[in-house]
Amino acid sequence: MRRLSTVLLIGGLAAVTAGCLTLMPVGSHFQRGTDFTRYQTYAWGPTDALPISDHRLRENPFFVDDVHGAIDREFQDRGLRRATSERADLLVHYHAAVTSRLEVQSRVGQFRDCVGEACRGTVSDYDAGTLVIDVIDTRTQGLVWRGWAEHRLEDMLDDPPAVHRRVQDAVHRIMKTLPLTIQAGARVAAPEVTP
Repeated sequence: MRRLSTVLLIGGLAAVTAGCLTLMPVGSHFQRGTDFTRYQTYAWGPTDALPISDHRLRENPFFVDDVHGAIDREFQDRGLRRATSERADLLVHYHAAVTSRLEVQSRVGQFRDCVGEACRGTVSDYDAGTLVIDVIDTRTQGLVWRGWAEHRLEDMLDDPPAVHRRVQDAVHRIMKTLPLTIQAGARVAAPEVTP
């Protein structure tokens, strides 16, 4: 009986914790037929036609520094070395955008006794931040991998520690899908699948 109570308590805590987590959709795609085993170095590409679209991000030095630092760390953790753009195997770009989104929450099914107006759903708007990381083969000048994540901003841009945490988390989740790792001279080419 005591063991069952412990299992139920742990299960309940896990359910509460899971309910507090905010969903961050992450995805990626890569150019089929790309031999990721030949890449060993990377560099930051020049600013391109898709700059940071929202002035709150563009003018936030914490955001820009955090994105650069997080991407550098993820590449170096995978064994890639930073090089000059003339000698790098890969060029890295990132783009950030803020888009207004609508969220509709239905009340039907939430309350057994809701009637009429009490059953109407609610509509709220929020800003969604999207971070896109592009990796380009310097030899072909073609895009070989793109990863992205989206998350609610919830007025976090005025809170540098919150910006730092969110950027670190987003970049880490995005980069987990990159099919490129160098470990003690051997490369692992299987991307980690993120739900």
